Amino acid sequence: MYDSRTMRGGGEAIPLFHTLRTLAFGTAGGALGYLLGLPLGWMLGAMAVTTVLAIAGVRVNASPKPRAAMIAVIGLMVGSAFKPEVLRQAGEWSASLAAVAVYTIITAAFGIFICRRLGRLDPTTAALSGMPGGLSELIVMASSFNADVRSVSMVHATRLVLLITTVPLSLSLSGALAAIGGGTVDRTVDWTMALPLADAAVLVFCAVVGVLLGRRLRLPAANLTGPLVLSALAHVTGLTGAGVPGLVIAVAQVVIGATIGQHFIGVERRVLVTGVMLGTVLTCFSLAMAVIFAIGFDRFLDIPFAIGLLALVPGGLPEMSLIAISFNADPAFVSLHHLSRVVIIVVATPLILPAWLRLAGATGKG
Repeated sequence: MYDSRTMRGGGEAIPLFHTLRTLAFGTAGGALGYLLGLPLGWMLGAMAVTTVLAIAGVRVNASPKPRAAMIAVIGLMVGSAFKPEVLRQAGEWSASLAAVAVYTIITAAFGIFICRRLGRLDPTTAALSGMPGGLSELIVMASSFNADVRSVSMVHATRLVLLITTVPLSLSLSGALAAIGGGTVDRTVDWTMALPLADAAVLVFCAVVGVLLGRRLRLPAANLTGPLVLSALAHVTGLTGAGVPGLVIAVAQVVIGATIGQHFIGVERRVLVTGVMLGTVLTCFSLAMAVIFAIGFDRFLDIPFAIGLLALVPGGLPEMSLIAISFNADPAFVSLHHLSRVVIIVVATPLILPAWLRLAGATGKG
């Protein structure tokens, strides 16, 4: 029987055995993806295995704690990209940040319309399903506003899986990475964990205190943004210049990829089919709009197409940040733009939802 608490990673405690088994499946899939040379192989391989198993009926659920810890690690990685020169460039990002707001409005309006008309979801569920991310925030809102958590989760989980699968592969195969000095993803892993003790202490402090502060201040995606801010401050001020070891990055990819599959556990066939259909339509539209905006970024703002695309597609703040890090595609720029999108949604949704419900009710009566 489907339990929305499992989808949210909360509610009843998940047995340790289930968590270890899920992570073991994810590790096997990640290792296979790495050996096959896939971009983001550790994450894509882990996600593919657990998603298939979940749809097949295997309970690949896991405690939210490993994912929360690895999201904090991603915050540290993104924060390490905030060098002094990044601060000097930040003033030049106002136009692209404004474009993200426009992009968010367009994709949200289309998404809500499609979920309401094509998916025939109730107005509240349609609104929260049609918003372009983030997954965890919208699932929490769905519960608060009495929407169908199952439908909201399925639409966004489908979008997440499709985007973080197709975007890295497309950029790698198309040659778009060449414009940012790349062409391939760096798949090498430093297994030595070489990190001076003082630098390790600074990074651990940023992670632990950042998570606590982020939650206390109720920041969007607090587990990521809290460590990100402290890590950025530590690197900008020269307190440390260290990055996160490659082995930890590989573990982060596995954990995040493995825990995506649990959103497909125990979903009724009707909800699964509708969610996948709507998620696919919304993914195609949001990706097409992102391509158009990224072309504009490249032509008018001198922002490489690959970086612009990664900054726009609503594939999840932690996931897209990790992809940008792996591509060496200006992760500070990419993460800041995704964070702005999430903030817009978190702030705007509770404000516009009552007006949308009144409009939908009036239209339904008419």
